Amino acid sequence: MAFFIVLVVLGVLGFGFASVRASRENDDSPAPRRTGTEPRSEPRDIPPLFPDFFHGVLFSVGKEPTPQNLLALAEYVSQMISVNAYGWFYQFDDTAAEAQFSRRFRGGGPEGQALEKVPDDMIDFLWAWNAAAHDALREWIPRLERDLAAPESRLWLYGDELPFGMWEDN
Repeated sequence: MAFFIVLVVLGVLGFGFASVRASRENDDSPAPRRTGTEPRSEPRDIPPLFPDFFHGVLFSVGKEPTPQNLLALAEYVSQMISVNAYGWFYQFDDTAAEAQFSRRFRGGGPEGQALEKVPDDMIDFLWAWNAAAHDALREWIPRLERDLAAPESRLWLYGDELPFGMWEDN
C-alpha cells in the first residue's frame, strides 16, 4: 500500500512539474513573472473548490457530504496542493515563496482559518505567486478531481466516514 501511495505522489508531482515546465516554455518573457507582491494581472479563473468540488468528489466515491467528510477531504487536498507547491517552488528556485507558503499554511493556515477554505487559499496564493502556475493549476485541478474519484483512489478505502490524516495511512 505504501508503494502505491509513493507512486501516486510521484505521479502527481511529475504532472505538476511537466505542467509548469510546459507553461514556462510557452512563455516569451525572459523569466517567470512573480506576482506575489504585484497586483494580479489575471483574475483566478479556477472555480472555488469549496463546496462544489468537494461535494462532487464525495458523491463520486459514495460518501455523504457530512462535515467530517468535507473537512477530511479538504485536509487531504491541502496536502496534495502542498506537495505540488513545494515542487514548483523548487523548480523555480524560489525559497522566499516557499518560506512564505510554509509560514502561512503550516498547521492548516492562519488561526481561525476554516479548514474547508485552506485549499482555495493555497490556490489563491499560487495563482498570485507566479503566472506560470496558472496553466499548471488549470490542468491539475480537473486531473485531481478525476484521480480522487477513480477506483484506485484512497477515498474508497474507508467506510462512510473519511478520517483525518489519510495521506499518513499505510
